[in-house]
Amino acid sequence: MSQFCQASHGASLAGAGVAVARSKGIWPVPTRPALVLAATHSRRQKQQPSSLYKAIASAGEKVQKVVGSKLPAASATRTVYVHGKLRLQTFLDSPNKQLRLSFQLVSATVAEAVLEAVLGGGEETELDVKLAWQEALGAPGAVVVKNHSGFPVYLKLLSWSDAAGLGNAVHFACNGWVYPVGKHPYRLFFTNDAYVKENTPSALLGYREDELSVLRGEVTGASSADEQPFQEWDRVYDYALYNDLGNPDLRKDLARPVLGGSDEYPHPRRTKIGRSPTRTDPHTETRVRLDQQNYVPCDERVGIPTIAAPNLANLGGHFKSMAEIYGLVGLDHVGQVATAVKQVINSGAAPPKLPVPLVISVNPTSWRRDEEFARQMVAGTNPVCIKRVTKFPLTSDLDRTIYGDQDSKIRKDHIEMNMSAMAVQQAVEEVRLFVVDHHDWVMPYLKRINELPGEEEKGEISQRKAYAARTLLFLNDDSTLLFLLRCRINVHATIEPLVIATNRQLSVLHPVHKLLKPHFRNTLHVNAVARQIIFGSGDRRKNGDIFRGIQEVIYLPSKYGLEMSSKAYKNWNFTELALPADLGDPKNPEKLELLIKDYPYAVDGLEIWIAIKKWVTDYCAIYYTNDGAVTSDTELQAWWWEVRHVGHGDLRDAPWWPAMNCLDDLVETCTTIIWLGSAQHAAVGLGQYGYQGFVPNSPTLTSRPMPEAGAEVTESEFLGSITPKKETLALMGMAAKSLTRTGEVFLGQRPDSELWTSEQRADEALARFQARLEVVADDIRRRNADPTLKNRARTVEVPYTQLMPTREPGPVIRGIPNSITN
Repeated sequence: MSQFCQASHGASLAGAGVAVARSKGIWPVPTRPALVLAATHSRRQKQQPSSLYKAIASAGEKVQKVVGSKLPAASATRTVYVHGKLRLQTFLDSPNKQLRLSFQLVSATVAEAVLEAVLGGGEETELDVKLAWQEALGAPGAVVVKNHSGFPVYLKLLSWSDAAGLGNAVHFACNGWVYPVGKHPYRLFFTNDAYVKENTPSALLGYREDELSVLRGEVTGASSADEQPFQEWDRVYDYALYNDLGNPDLRKDLARPVLGGSDEYPHPRRTKIGRSPTRTDPHTETRVRLDQQNYVPCDERVGIPTIAAPNLANLGGHFKSMAEIYGLVGLDHVGQVATAVKQVINSGAAPPKLPVPLVISVNPTSWRRDEEFARQMVAGTNPVCIKRVTKFPLTSDLDRTIYGDQDSKIRKDHIEMNMSAMAVQQAVEEVRLFVVDHHDWVMPYLKRINELPGEEEKGEISQRKAYAARTLLFLNDDSTLLFLLRCRINVHATIEPLVIATNRQLSVLHPVHKLLKPHFRNTLHVNAVARQIIFGSGDRRKNGDIFRGIQEVIYLPSKYGLEMSSKAYKNWNFTELALPADLGDPKNPEKLELLIKDYPYAVDGLEIWIAIKKWVTDYCAIYYTNDGAVTSDTELQAWWWEVRHVGHGDLRDAPWWPAMNCLDDLVETCTTIIWLGSAQHAAVGLGQYGYQGFVPNSPTLTSRPMPEAGAEVTESEFLGSITPKKETLALMGMAAKSLTRTGEVFLGQRPDSELWTSEQRADEALARFQARLEVVADDIRRRNADPTLKNRARTVEVPYTQLMPTREPGPVIRGIPNSITN
């Protein structure tokens, strides 16, 4: 039984002053606590950021003076009481903790109005609030909160729906941590109104500017070169290079190049931590211990448990039979549900810990077929690499003086036998020939990858045998692809600088901040964890073992993976991340004719893109009536300048950057960001377990040379050349976590949807977006049921649902998360 507590306050008016009432008692009652807040705070003049805390801390002492100077006489002022709610979380391990918060309301329309309160209560998620309010004060625009408890509190919402005398409800969508006053002197939360800076009420403008100064680290001087590492309660958003991926102090082979800030290794920026450099290399930052977490601003980590670095036991080499792999998920030697597992399921006991991957869930052997291999190029976990062949033979752009002749040696006679009597040149002209080509970005690393593991790395990573491959595919008359011959800069790295710039340059009051914020949820936290345990290496465990990042262990490029992604970043183009641009027509997605008609990712994706863009267009039109409104928005211009010149500074001079001088640029940019953080990531990320969880279908590495043409290969020999046991279980365990997420927020949803904005037109536009997504979902169901669209299920008999926008129960992947949360 939860303990309820009630704080009782009284308020009185003496002349023009306000007497601040303190708590008289706290006791358990069998109903939700009622909390009475009384008095206000005013920002008399614009403070320097460094003096804002002093002004807030002393506001209670100045109540008599501040109020007496502007408010009418007591006889002309009527005090009313309004009832509202406070939602909060504490995430405490033990109950019955004393909670004490103080509130000071800031008036948006009356510059010198004050409200102060002390809140007493227990560990409750929702508390009733009874608030004393003076009608003459006008509408509050912000609230200053101080935490006098001994533990942090996460405030979700402070609101009252019946704001007597104001004629409208007032909601503070807080969604932020308030640490004790020794760590957070205060937190400032605004109402759910939205204004560009130039339209902000004058009484709030200084607060708006000061809050951004806090987030940029300008208040405490946290951006200086000699600061201490950021702590878990800090709120500073700043940039750093990717220089924390290795540990040269531990071993020479654990050194990693600095990514970003150079022509050799360009890369987007990451979130700054501020740790000291290593002894061996002053350009490399020391790594956070494995039992700790990388810093992210505190509001980016909400109720997420610490993710421990996994222990990857050495399980003794490769699998010997398919039966061993089927057995990992409770299937028998031919991929059927084993009798023993059936008995477990029928008894109501827990099923096997690892679920059956989708690719073998219906037809357990069809993954072997060439047509299924080809289908996964347009409906698998990476359906974005396939490109049209415009000339044949295929050529290389690598420097011949360094790498020699790297043009493809595939000749016409190698492939025409499988092209339904069509000549290669005719197939090129009729857009029937496609390629997945990884050759040029793999070749420069081929020798180094094939020399792994080095002497000191043996036992930490397995042997590699890589090839720089090109895969040719022929488009059949029924829009299926025929396999002819055997493709980062990922979404995570692209989005992180956008999250940082948004929090540094766009106030939470800014309409674009409100538009994009749901699509940044948890992204910095996920990326921080990835740098620590997935991409980063070089930490010594307590038992003396060396920890290697999961990617270095599981995937073929190993320690060269992120270095290779930085090379790919040289050709990165933000405008080409828009789906219509990637498919060939950035201006008219509604009229775009796909070269492959039955291309599930593209067909479903275009409908999602169009729905997102319509939503963004409707929303932006509320706040920007013409191009001039875009160019005159100083926060918006500062945001986009920082994204280009700092967050993606290595490519700042690229000619393709949108100028952000018109409404079209703003709409296209925001649509692209939302697309990347939601649908694009869902398409390439959420199907990983479904297709890669069964490693024979999608091996993550090869460790032996390919057999000669025509050679007979046994099952044991095949399994001995692909992902070994240890790496397989690590992959399955990591990918399966994405299937068990709780609290996910999906595209079109808002956790506080009725309270995220005070603008009715924005709410109506969101409702229209949600309705469009339902239509898209119905269209996807209809296409998946159409037997003529063979690429949507093919022989494995699993429908394409990666871009199903709405969440539904069932064993297949459905629901596009709003943001990158895995």
